[in-house]
Amino acid sequence: MDINDLRVYKISTQLELEVIKLVNNIRFNWRIVQVNQIKRSFSSISANINEGWSRRFYPKDYIRFLIIALGSSDETKHHLKIMYNNECISELDYLNLHKQYKNFSVRILNLINFLKKKYKIYTNI
Repeated sequence: MDINDLRVYKISTQLELEVIKLVNNIRFNWRIVQVNQIKRSFSSISANINEGWSRRFYPKDYIRFLIIALGSSDETKHHLKIMYNNECISELDYLNLHKQYKNFSVRILNLINFLKKKYKIYTNI
């Protein structure tokens, strides 16, 4: 199995492309601060899933990177909300991406719980 076969990785890279298209149309004054923040948060998701995948033979490390990816997904939802509240993105774009990231966060959490159960790892998240 390859990282590109991992469903959460595929979804994260698809969502990343969607957000890139969206932020490229944002007013210049918001590009400087908010766009940089959201770019860091959404690119962190797939990067951490990928880095965790490379550590998959060390389940605790793999789970740790997935937890970081989960946090970055939630951070991306926050930045989308801020951008919507400041009228940088449309309500339709906001609702669509927020829903996708919410569903994506559930997928990551399900993978974390699956791995914890499989390897009998008991951590709080």
